[in-house]
Amino acid sequence: MADLDHLFTPLEGVDLANLHIYAVGGAVRDTLLGLSPKDVDFVAVGTTPEILLNLGFRQVGKDFPVFLHPNSHAEVALARTERKIKKGHTGFIVHADPSVTLEIDLRRRDFTINAMALSRDGLLIDPYGGLDDLNDRVLRHVSPAFSEDPLRILRCVRFLAQLSAYRFKISAETVNLITSMSPSLRELSVERIIVELDKTLSFANPAAGLAKLPFLKITETLIPALEVVPDRFTCQSVDARLGEWILRNKPTLDCIEHYGRQFRLTNKRVEFLTALIKLKNTNINDVASCLELMNQLGWLRGNAPDPKLDELLIEFDQTQFIELPITRLFEMRNKVREITAAQFTEKGISGKALGEAIHAERLKVLSTEISAPGTAPGL
Repeated sequence: MADLDHLFTPLEGVDLANLHIYAVGGAVRDTLLGLSPKDVDFVAVGTTPEILLNLGFRQVGKDFPVFLHPNSHAEVALARTERKIKKGHTGFIVHADPSVTLEIDLRRRDFTINAMALSRDGLLIDPYGGLDDLNDRVLRHVSPAFSEDPLRILRCVRFLAQLSAYRFKISAETVNLITSMSPSLRELSVERIIVELDKTLSFANPAAGLAKLPFLKITETLIPALEVVPDRFTCQSVDARLGEWILRNKPTLDCIEHYGRQFRLTNKRVEFLTALIKLKNTNINDVASCLELMNQLGWLRGNAPDPKLDELLIEFDQTQFIELPITRLFEMRNKVREITAAQFTEKGISGKALGEAIHAERLKVLSTEISAPGTAPGL
């Protein structure tokens, strides 16, 4: 078992001798796996807000029973129950008082491997068989209350990716429950959906989780046009991986616009995904097509191209989706951008003839670059 003293370090500096406080959730799971948890959540049993406030803790929100440690800002929550009152991820009433036991608090959690607690003296509290499931590498829901929160479906996928090195599988009964409740995913806000998918894409092996999306009827419910999931991801950034996934499904520009509206994607994401589609559909060896691409992507305007967008596009030089060598295209772009209006106005060219002269020179430079890279002199 990992360093328990280190696990409880965030609670130091306050006299908690008379309180029953436990480390819970993912921190316990990771500790038992021999990992160092990034964050530790704590639950206090048999106490009141007044006691914690008198010890210097600060309450998070007026009606929410979570308190921040005065020094470390570690979160300590009162043991609580939740009751579903309306649809969605936030449609719960929370009840916390000293009568709520640790076992009752743990019962509201999603998976058994996240429903364990550790006391400060190293005692493991495991009322729902989490340790056995951890050893067997199984994701199993704690209780039927799992179905009250559709976000847990996406969290299941995220945990498969996060813990991919341990090759977790989903229990048969949990698979049945998830597939039966998949229509409730429509209750989630698009922001929550994107946050969970981004988290999944951020792990070393996102395919370990995303591969289950069709099996669990998640793509069927939320994103039927993205039914095909890559077996592996070549890119490293979340945005580039999203691009890999989308391109695997052979989308059109209209699809990208639809995804942008449906999931309220940022303008930068839509710009990146749009660029990918246009790059994939362009013949770099055709001078006119190449110049048209540069115009469509805004590369020939006065402002310098967005370096962050360039970095994302360069990642795709490592994939098999775009045959176009991005770095080569950037070299050609830089040559074309060296052509300025001033070079022609100095020769007395103006009006419509100016635009035609710039266009012709750009075509000339591109033609030279395509046939003999690095030799185009510009003007």
